Amino acid sequence: MRNIEDYTNQYLKGGFEDILVEYRRRKVLETVNNNVHNKICEIGCGMEPLFKYIEEFDEYVLFEPSKQFYDNAVNEAGKLECKDTICIKNEGFYEQPTKDFDLIICSGLLHELENPTEMVNQIRKSCGENTIVHINVPNAKSLHRLCALYAGMISGLEEKSERNITFQQHSVFSMETLIQLVENSGFYVVEKGSYFIKPFTHAQMEQMLEYKIVSKDVLEGLYRMSDELPGFGAEIYVNCKLLE
Repeated sequence: MRNIEDYTNQYLKGGFEDILVEYRRRKVLETVNNNVHNKICEIGCGMEPLFKYIEEFDEYVLFEPSKQFYDNAVNEAGKLECKDTICIKNEGFYEQPTKDFDLIICSGLLHELENPTEMVNQIRKSCGENTIVHINVPNAKSLHRLCALYAGMISGLEEKSERNITFQQHSVFSMETLIQLVENSGFYVVEKGSYFIKPFTHAQMEQMLEYKIVSKDVLEGLYRMSDELPGFGAEIYVNCKLLE
């Protein structure tokens, strides 16, 4: 069983993950802006609930089991004019009653669960025929993991790293295994991809920034070059809908 308090403390240490959060959010917002999003559900938010970055919606439901992340989300929602349209629950998504959403966002979460299939099956119960589900997870075939494989540092692309273990991450997904999971749960993929080419580990990238070996301009280039190296980004995503 996950230790939510320990996870929260590890997450709050920041580091390069804070940078990756920005690019992850950018990719999620592309999905939001390209689809109907009157009724949105976000599952887990860390310290940056997405409602801060979405201009218009009719209803926003956020599930956040970490008390510290929940309290922060409540505080952030209170600053917005649309606060009355935001419902924040300090509980897991499994308590969600059946309800159709336009968009369900499961960002940076599925790989951390002991039973990701159970989560996807629960998400299905809250989908209508037009609901878009956005899921993103770290990529087993990220450039930095390929480098580690060929350097002899890991024996397989889906082997757990020290960071995976520290953050209680139970699964390492490739695009193939992520698609297999959602398809087995009754969805079909309407869009997929990877983003942010990360040549080195989080710790190495953090050191390169600290010693000014790379700049923010280089980071922007690493995000934009994902189209030139499809499949090798640090993270992968799928947008999917219910099978008819």
